[in-house]
Amino acid sequence: MRFWILIGAVAISLVGGTALAEELAVVNGKAITTEALMQKLDELPPNTKELMNTEEGRREILDVLIARELLYQEAVKRQMEKEKETQAKMAEARRTVLVEAMMIRLSTQNGAGDALKKYYESHRDEFREVRASHILVEKEEDARRLKEQLNSGVDFADMARKASKDGRSGPAGGDLGFFTKGRMIPGIAAVAFRLPINQISEPVKTPYGYHLVKVTDAREAKRFEELPTTVLDDVKRAVLQEAIEALRTSSKVTVNTERLKRMR
Repeated sequence: MRFWILIGAVAISLVGGTALAEELAVVNGKAITTEALMQKLDELPPNTKELMNTEEGRREILDVLIARELLYQEAVKRQMEKEKETQAKMAEARRTVLVEAMMIRLSTQNGAGDALKKYYESHRDEFREVRASHILVEKEEDARRLKEQLNSGVDFADMARKASKDGRSGPAGGDLGFFTKGRMIPGIAAVAFRLPINQISEPVKTPYGYHLVKVTDAREAKRFEELPTTVLDDVKRAVLQEAIEALRTSSKVTVNTERLKRMR
């Protein structure tokens, strides 16, 4: 079973391996190298990689590579690349690889050294964090009724445990933990980053219902060198979004809104 899972999991990689290209197997004259095996090993999730990085595991990956090479050679022999459906999938695969490569290039500002740090330093306020709690209900009138009770002195955490429809944060008193703007539902983020600490918001509508939000703590953005991976990813996404907006501004893009509305 694990063999076939690995076949499905092996994906196209944008980063080449660094191992010496020594032959591990030859399939009808086509060599499979140590570099190819280590590249596929590096593509696996950390836990799976640790499990497979044994003599037995590496042999299993090699068997996967051999199977894929046999399937590839058979497909070429049958000229499947000339079939219309196959050509469409190959074109889409090429498009996906190019899009992902461009996303990586843009999100690192063309790999220009400390460009990410410069972006972060000039947008520090966007990456400060707040800690907030919320109570989620279905109807606005319910939110307003709860807000009146909270204003009269009812404890927010107790109310969240009793009334919130959020099954994850409700039992924790509505606590959402610390988050940046980019890591929270936009409606809640917009309110949370304006609220003074310990003040309760008016009902906030999102696709999930109506929220009462209370900010319980705030902290300034960390130094760039101290950023956890999650926040660094936020920086990369922000840089990418800015680059996409610049591309859109410099391009001719038309949207048929009426046709979009008529879609079912």
